[in-house]
Amino acid sequence: MPKVEIKRKLRLTRQEVSERLIALGKALADGSEIELSSGGDSIELAVGDSIVWELEIEIDGDETELEIELKWKDNPESDEVAGDDSAEGESDDSADDSADEDDSTALEAFAIEELEVAAELEDDAETKLELAAELEQEAAAELIVAAALEDDAEVELETAELLEVETPVWGDNPAAEGGTAEGGAAAGGNSAK
Repeated sequence: MPKVEIKRKLRLTRQEVSERLIALGKALADGSEIELSSGGDSIELAVGDSIVWELEIEIDGDETELEIELKWKDNPESDEVAGDDSAEGESDDSADDSADEDDSTALEAFAIEELEVAAELEDDAETKLELAAELEQEAAAELIVAAALEDDAEVELETAELLEVETPVWGDNPAAEGGTAEGGAAAGGNSAK
């Protein structure tokens, strides 16, 4: 068979991803053929009895990546040892069938467990995002308070500058005249003695 590669990348809700993975798990458990669809396209695949399962989880900051890779060969006989007697092969087939059922049930259970782990990781990521949003809101509130305090300080400085401006001398205010009236009286009093 020629090499075929199909890639689709979609943004789905957690519920949509869950439904697709459960459908895939059920198709694997029910039979040797599965139908996969994405973006309106679909493809039907024959699945081998022996599947290599690869799981990769990568967490980088606030981004989590979960990869599940399934591999199998179309011709499972190529994995068997040649030269078996047919009688032995028949008894092995019934044992293989029950083992396959056990394997598919175990595979489905494992897939469900992996989905639960993925859901927990997504919940953790959502919690971290919510916490970051709260911290961002608190920082914004603190910036607003700091700006208000800065405005109050500027108003107080302007008020202090206005109070420092000398007021004009009116009438006989000796304090405003810098004490000249007292100084004159004192000087006059000293000369009279």
